[in-house]
Amino acid sequence: MAGTALSAQTPSAPKLSTPQPSAAAMRPATPPISATPAPSPAGSAAPTPPANPAAPSAPASDEITVRGRELADMTPLSGPKEFISPMGEPFRSETDLSGAELWFRKADANGDGRMTREEFRADAMRFFNLLDTDHDKVIGPIELEHYENDIAPEIRVMNTYGDPSKVKVDSDGNVTDAPYPTRLGAGRYSYIAAPEPVLATDSNLDRGVTVYEFITAADARMKSLDHNGDGVLTRDDLPHLRRPNDPRQ
Repeated sequence: MAGTALSAQTPSAPKLSTPQPSAAAMRPATPPISATPAPSPAGSAAPTPPANPAAPSAPASDEITVRGRELADMTPLSGPKEFISPMGEPFRSETDLSGAELWFRKADANGDGRMTREEFRADAMRFFNLLDTDHDKVIGPIELEHYENDIAPEIRVMNTYGDPSKVKVDSDGNVTDAPYPTRLGAGRYSYIAAPEPVLATDSNLDRGVTVYEFITAADARMKSLDHNGDGVLTRDDLPHLRRPNDPRQ
């Protein structure tokens, strides 16, 4: 029997059919609506949101304002170059400003043109601490002498005002007769008619001024200057000072 040649046939792999997408599936999907904008494609700059409109700038001005009030409207205090503060501190101006204006600017700590009771007290305590050289909270006899002789020698009270060239003489240099001006010592340079304003705070007359005595006197002196009783001192509250040898004083 003739042998029949068997050819080895390799079975072919079954063909896989790929399902075709439906027409509906081939439509582009509608992106969901979102409040957040879609990210920009890579490489492109993100859109810049519109800037908020800038607030209108204030008109340029050369004036310095303090609590809405222009310093140009604050007329400086007039008066002599020499001034003794209500608590006895001497001010000697070397500028066109009066001594009283130098004191007011120093005591008015926030520069608003209104000296409050707290500011008046703080100014008084600053000077108290300057006089209290041994820091025992008392201005004693030696410290009082230092004040009268060295710190404010112009307050020295003499029958010729401490300066014969300025008292008891008229404009021609002739000696004048009594009566003489009523203000003596520091009173010639101050709003307070006290010849020795520091010693005058010694209420118990023991030649020692305590903090309590000094602050009590400060409150009383501020009240005497606060004519409208509103609790603050302005430049308009304070009297005009004349020269020390002015006979009208």
